[in-house]
Amino acid sequence: MSKGLKSFSAILLCTIPLFGDAKPLFMGDSLTYQLAMSYKERAPVDAKFLESTGLQSTKLLHWQNYIQQVSFHQYDTVYIVLGTNDLIKQADIPSYQIKAQQFIQEIKKQNKNIVWLLPPTLKNEQKNTLLDNTRLAITQAAYQEKVRTFDMRNALGKNYTSIINGVQVRTKDGIHITKDGADIVVNAIIR
Repeated sequence: MSKGLKSFSAILLCTIPLFGDAKPLFMGDSLTYQLAMSYKERAPVDAKFLESTGLQSTKLLHWQNYIQQVSFHQYDTVYIVLGTNDLIKQADIPSYQIKAQQFIQEIKKQNKNIVWLLPPTLKNEQKNTLLDNTRLAITQAAYQEKVRTFDMRNALGKNYTSIINGVQVRTKDGIHITKDGADIVVNAIIR
């Protein structure tokens, strides 16, 4: 296991989990933490995440190698939260799609119930243009592998906004989501 990878298991104090016997796994970059913390208010959850990581760069963590050590069969759902750090050009869509498909295929060997949470809109427009390519590659990979996606923009807005209905949903860095933002996303994915 990578030294920097953060992992936690959070248990909500209730006698019966809300979603069956098994708990979900949230796995990915720094956005994962806030989403998992929001989810744990509802039911047990595990999370594995490392800041500033993605499928494109293997400098901090080689996700493809790492997931071969994870027991995915113990989870009812695997939520993937990767892509925000992978700002790719249009020409890189096919190669990134292959990486995403290989990532999904490795998880599917143990668990077919996968949901890839697509990155939210960023404050930086130039990065958003590149992130659109990343979202497209992930969406195509998920379609090919017959796994679900959830676009966080559906919960947080297609256009970047830090406040929704008077509630701060994004952090000042224009990338991350607040607890309230995570609550909105989690409420949308568990409906």
